[in-house]
Amino acid sequence: MTVQPAIPILSATSILEGVNPVTIEQMPTIWQKIARGEAEVGHPEPQFLVALAQLFFTKATDGSPEIFQQGFDCQSLYQQGAWDTLQFFGADYLLSAYPNFELAKDTAVAKDGVERVIAFATDVFDDFQYELPASFYRMLLCPIERDSILESRAMAFDIRMQGVKRAYDACLHAFNVTRMLMSVQDKATRHGLLLQHGCGCDHELTNLPAAAPGSTVQYSFENQETRHKAITAYTWRMWNEYMLFPLSIQSKTLAL
Repeated sequence: MTVQPAIPILSATSILEGVNPVTIEQMPTIWQKIARGEAEVGHPEPQFLVALAQLFFTKATDGSPEIFQQGFDCQSLYQQGAWDTLQFFGADYLLSAYPNFELAKDTAVAKDGVERVIAFATDVFDDFQYELPASFYRMLLCPIERDSILESRAMAFDIRMQGVKRAYDACLHAFNVTRMLMSVQDKATRHGLLLQHGCGCDHELTNLPAAAPGSTVQYSFENQETRHKAITAYTWRMWNEYMLFPLSIQSKTLAL
């Protein structure tokens, strides 16, 4: 029997070990306010979130060898991209940025399954709450803003999605942290839905009974340490995807 190594406990101190991080004063103003407790955020560990932001900005600007290879100078690009990313997500963690699930139905456009989508997004929020940013939940809710909750939209090209495509696509691409994807799909299938994402930044919900009758996804985190690490990895990947979005290449002919 192979004994699996214990998952290290992540903390604001441990993730900065061996790193010479940028100072709080070098960060976007919103993060300085979060660090000083002057911003209204609901995240249960704001100092951990600030330390993660420090690490992200440091790695994007300090010439880290795993990023900046000899002969390929993209440091200025990364520095501006990391700044823009943290500026956006810093504001996205403010309590005022989050959707009101109870009022979501009032502005819905779709006539089919709006209650299912809201119930699904609410279940996800009940689990993760303010550990994830507002755009994550708005991305889950956005199918109710379409003619049908099952409508597919290639966000990279749809004129109606231009203001949100970068954040929503970052949230979707970050699901390569599969523990987070499985957790969200677990909640989606409870309401007969399945979250889909394809090329062209496609985003849609599938009606599960029609696509795979009788199918469900059942998943739960093994323990709190695994859950914390999955959320942290998801956040890091989400920030990376947002930062690199301007460099991404999409093809309308490949959109699902």
